[in-house]
Amino acid sequence: MPPEPGAEGDVDAQVLIKEARARARRRRRRLALMVTGLLVVAAGVSAVVRSPSGKVAAARRDRSGSPAAAPAVLPRFFADTQGSGEGNGPLQIRESATGELVWQDEAATSADYLSALAAVGPGSFVIASTDGDTCATRLYSVRLSASGVPGVLAPLGPTLPGQLWSLAAGDGGRVIGYAISGCSKGAAGYLGVLEVSSGRTRQWGGMSLGGESSGDLALLGQLSMSANGRLLAFAADAAPRPSGRVTAQSVRVLATDAPPGSVAERSRIVYRQALPRADAAPGLAAASLSASGTFAYLCLQSATRTRATAKIAEYGIATGRPGGVIATFTATGAWPQVSCSSMSLDSSGRFLLVPYWVNHPAPPSDTVLQRMARVNPATRAVSTVLVRLPGSGGMSEESGMSIVAW
Repeated sequence: MPPEPGAEGDVDAQVLIKEARARARRRRRRLALMVTGLLVVAAGVSAVVRSPSGKVAAARRDRSGSPAAAPAVLPRFFADTQGSGEGNGPLQIRESATGELVWQDEAATSADYLSALAAVGPGSFVIASTDGDTCATRLYSVRLSASGVPGVLAPLGPTLPGQLWSLAAGDGGRVIGYAISGCSKGAAGYLGVLEVSSGRTRQWGGMSLGGESSGDLALLGQLSMSANGRLLAFAADAAPRPSGRVTAQSVRVLATDAPPGSVAERSRIVYRQALPRADAAPGLAAASLSASGTFAYLCLQSATRTRATAKIAEYGIATGRPGGVIATFTATGAWPQVSCSSMSLDSSGRFLLVPYWVNHPAPPSDTVLQRMARVNPATRAVSTVLVRLPGSGGMSEESGMSIVAW
């Protein structure tokens, strides 16, 4: 039967219409995918940094400038060592929520002197220990189990000649910053950087460390490092030689790829204040660099015969402007003491751990009471916990937690 008039033309038209509609649907799908991709990029990546190891890391930023890939959660554990006039005690691991002791190195001897420690990630640390009876220091990495017990110490990098005073870590532990000096009175002091993958070190001289080494800058508190490992930061007294008289206080940042020279020559001053002329005037005691490297947390302390105050203040490195006081700790009485010089920023850059007050109960108790604070710089929230530290039974009075890391 012959087709009806116009039937073949109608079929061709229908085919053309279907094909046009299919092409339109495909264009709409491609456009939707492109828009979605652009929105994801815009919302999820506002900063891209390249670490010294060459790895590119993308991170979102919160209002404080710290990486914001996950909700703010306190690290479960922190590491510390208890100081005294006889030196630092053994490595301890404690619960962050309660301060309860989880583990202590009972096998440590006086030859295993723990001189420094730093966190490289949740439950992961770098520690520095004297190499036997020699004037040398070994670095080790260690990870905690789910219950907070350290695993086997793994040697990290070459043996460093000298006595190590402070550690900082960045780039996920691939870059380690340190302060080191010779073991004799007046020996030179240095800031150094170890690139773990290559074992290569860089050092810059002119640092006075622990009152033992000579230098134009005297380290205050602990070293700190930006998350990408590109900046090493610290607080210091300016004490130019030969007089050694302190003339000013400052916070400095040093690029970890800076050319050789002295710390004073190669570092940059980001905060400076005159030396306090009265007890009530706040003196700079320490500084911690934010994870982004864009601002610093300053520890400022003052004391009179009846009142002591320690403040942690934020200071914008890029803007050169103060960002306000984050936390204040006070003590009253006869010659009270309070300090924030041992404060430590956790490896995510979200929380400060601050041992700020120590009390020695009357005999026969030899327990040391340590008050510590956990501070969220973004929200200014502060929570405190009272920690009981065991007395050593020695002649020297314990000074509380001398180094903390989490």
